[in-house]
Amino acid sequence: MQGYVYFNNMRGLFIVIVVALIAIRYLFVSGFLPTHDGEYHIIRMYEFGRMLADGHIIPRWAPGLNSGYGVPLFIFFYPLPNYIGSLFHFFGWSLADSFRLTMAVGYMVAVVSCYVWLKRLYGIFPATVGSIVGAFVPYWSVDIFVRGSVGEVLALGFVFLALASISYERGILLAFAVAGLISSHNIMAMVFMPVVVLYAWIADRSMARYLLAGVLLASYFWIPALMERGAVIGLNVVNYTDHFPDLAQLFIPSWGTGFSGPGYEADEVSFQVGIIPTAMIFFGTAVFWHKKTFPELLFFAISVVALLLMQEISIPVWETIAFLKNLQYPWRLLSVIVVSIPLIVAAVTSRIGRPMVSAGIAIVAILFSFSYTKPVLYEPRSDAYYISRREFTDGTSSLGNSFSTAWMSWQKERPAQRMEMVNGEGIITMKKEEMTTFLGEITTRTGGSVRTNVAYYPGWRINVDGIESQAKPDEKGAISAVIGPGTHTVAVYFSRTPLRLAADLISLVGLAVLAWWGILHVLKSVVHTDHL
Repeated sequence: MQGYVYFNNMRGLFIVIVVALIAIRYLFVSGFLPTHDGEYHIIRMYEFGRMLADGHIIPRWAPGLNSGYGVPLFIFFYPLPNYIGSLFHFFGWSLADSFRLTMAVGYMVAVVSCYVWLKRLYGIFPATVGSIVGAFVPYWSVDIFVRGSVGEVLALGFVFLALASISYERGILLAFAVAGLISSHNIMAMVFMPVVVLYAWIADRSMARYLLAGVLLASYFWIPALMERGAVIGLNVVNYTDHFPDLAQLFIPSWGTGFSGPGYEADEVSFQVGIIPTAMIFFGTAVFWHKKTFPELLFFAISVVALLLMQEISIPVWETIAFLKNLQYPWRLLSVIVVSIPLIVAAVTSRIGRPMVSAGIAIVAILFSFSYTKPVLYEPRSDAYYISRREFTDGTSSLGNSFSTAWMSWQKERPAQRMEMVNGEGIITMKKEEMTTFLGEITTRTGGSVRTNVAYYPGWRINVDGIESQAKPDEKGAISAVIGPGTHTVAVYFSRTPLRLAADLISLVGLAVLAWWGILHVLKSVVHTDHL
C-alpha cells in the first residue's frame, strides 16, 4: 500500500489521459478510416447539419435522402452524435474528421469519468490501474476502429459519467448524463439505464429525481421515436439469432474487420472479452469471495449475465423477454464488459495491495490490446467525395436502404421536379424550395392533382390558396392536392405534430426544473456560507 502514496490525483489523471490518447491516436491523423457504419454516420451528420443551418433546432427530417424525397430519419436515429459532429463541422473540420473527433469525445469522456468514479470508490492508484485496463478492453477498438459506432462510444461515455455523478452526489450532472445516454444511442440506453437506476437506488436514493429529470430532458427524442414506430419500416432488419458468438470466440483472442453473421467466419469481427479482462473476472471471483461490497457484486453480476446472454443457450430468455430482440446483436453486450472491467480491476488492485503487480497488469493489458488500436487508413476523403456521390446522398442511410416511411419505400431515382401535375395539365412555377418548405404557383385550365415529390409522413401540412389542411399520401406515398381550373398557390411544409410538440415541451420542463434546482443549490450554498 505504501507505493500508492506516489500517486496524487493530477498525476493519476494525467497518466490515464495520456494512455487513452495513445489508444485513439489514429482518430487524430489524416486519412480515411474505413468502418462498417462510418459512412452512414457521415451522411447523417451532413443532413443534420443542413437542417441546423436552416434554423431547425431539433432536426427530424433528412430532406436530401431517399433520392430527395426525404425521410424522417432523425426522429428515430439518436441525435446527439450529430449535434456534436455538426459543431465540429461548423468550425471547419471535414465531415470525416468531425465523425472521428466525435468518437474521440465519447471515448475520452468515458475514460476520464471512469477514473473519477473509481477514485471515489477505491482511491487514486486503483482508479488509475482500473481505468487503464478498461481503456484497452478490445471491444473499444471494435466499436471505434472496426464498426465506427459513434453512438455507442458516446453512450458509454455518458454511462461512466452517470455512475461518477451518482458516487459524487452531483444530481444535475447525473440528469444531463442520463439525457446524453438516451440521445446518444437508443439501444445502449436500453441496456444501461436499468444498471444506472439500480446503482443509484442502492448507492443514493436521493438521485432518483435527477434520473427522472434526465429522462424528461431527453423526451424530445425518445417519445416520438417510441410512439411513431408504426409509421416507418426497416428499423430492425437484423435477425438476432445469427449473431450469437461461440464461447470460444469470447475467450480466445482473435481479430478481424469483417462482419458478424453466417458466411463471415474467415475475417469475422472480434467478439473477444480480452485476455486481461477475462483473467480479472476469474481472479476477481476469488478475491471477492470473502469480502464483497455492493459495487463489486453489481458489476460482477451484470458481467456474468451479459456473458450468458451472448450464448445461444439463452435464446429462450430472448424469446421470453421480447425487448431483448431490439439489441439486434447479442455480442453488443460486450459493452457491459467495457463498463464492469475497470471497477473489477480497481477493486482487485485495492484488495491485493501490491502496486508493482497492479502496474504490471495495466502494462500487460496495454501490450495485449495495442495492435488492435492501429486500424487501416486510406487516402483522405473530402466532403465533396460524399456530397457528390449518389450512393451516399440518395439512400436512406440504413442497411440496404431498408428504412423508409410506411407509405413510400426507398426511391432509387430523384424526381424531375419538386411539384408536378397529375391527372391534369398546367404550368408550375416554384416560388420557394427549401429544406422542408415548398411553395409553387400553378396555372391550369383543366384542374387536376398537384403532387409534391416529398415522402408523406405525419407532420407534413399543405396550404392551397390560404386554406390549410393536413397533407395526405397519394398512391406513390407522396403528397397531393386537388385543385380546380385557374391559378393557385400550393404550399407544403413540415411541422410539429401535437405529440412532438408535447415531447419538446416536456424537455423544456425538464430543463427548467434542473435550472430551478441549480438555483436553489446555489442559494443554499450562499446562505450556508453567510451563516459560517
